[in-house]
Amino acid sequence: MSSKIRRIDPNLNLGLHELAKPAQGRGSFHFQLRYAEEQSKDILSNLDSLVENTIAKAPVRAPSRGFRLKRTTAPRLIHEEAKWERAMYEKWGPRGSGVYLPVCQRLQDYQFPLQNSRSDKGWGKIDLLGIGVNFLPVPNELKKRQTNESPLRMLVEVAAYGFALRKVWPELKDDWIKKVSWLEGSPSNFRANLERVTLVGVAPKEYWKRCLGQLRETKAGKFPDEAWPPFWDLVDALGKWFDIHFVEVEGSLDDKEMPLITGARILDLRSESRQ
Repeated sequence: MSSKIRRIDPNLNLGLHELAKPAQGRGSFHFQLRYAEEQSKDILSNLDSLVENTIAKAPVRAPSRGFRLKRTTAPRLIHEEAKWERAMYEKWGPRGSGVYLPVCQRLQDYQFPLQNSRSDKGWGKIDLLGIGVNFLPVPNELKKRQTNESPLRMLVEVAAYGFALRKVWPELKDDWIKKVSWLEGSPSNFRANLERVTLVGVAPKEYWKRCLGQLRETKAGKFPDEAWPPFWDLVDALGKWFDIHFVEVEGSLDDKEMPLITGARILDLRSESRQ
């Protein structure tokens, strides 16, 4: 791991969505677990410009492209993260049953593309696009069990998706009304703008135990104790626009098969990180 802290270069006018993509010529910033405290503070101190740049660069997805309904006949999956996405969608999507979370009742789609054209660089796909209790879209950022991607990166990525949805909502809200009509109680209209968006950072139990340093066999991947306070300061700052929740998806995974999902729960991560 590099011994040099990778800081945000304000001259590059970066958006939140670009912080995790240093390989695309957007400066030297990349997430470093060792320096999570300093980087949390760096993001917080640059938050106003990061938000402004994120909104300016967010794609305006054409209404004709709309929101999709995923087919369940997708090809065989290899990567772990994709397996969790598919399994969660099959359990809580249109053909599933039951409630996913108190703040996100069902799942509408997975791997939802944000790009409107190839010129929308740096924008990927929302891992899982949920339906809130108010029937509005809920971006979910999913992490797999073993990864070097920290809660800080999870937070930044899902916040970028939230700003992108806020921007594109006026063009897509009518199609969203049609797509969520399968869910009982769905409304026939929505407000023109999204005032607040619910965001979810979700991962299996092993990911959260790793972040909290609760794995007996290793401390690799532990989010530094000193990084949690500025991390929560950043969560609170983003609370101006978002309701943010961290979630544990419950289930087991045989690496050769699909996960067996048994449920999901909202974590009291703020309290657990202080223990």
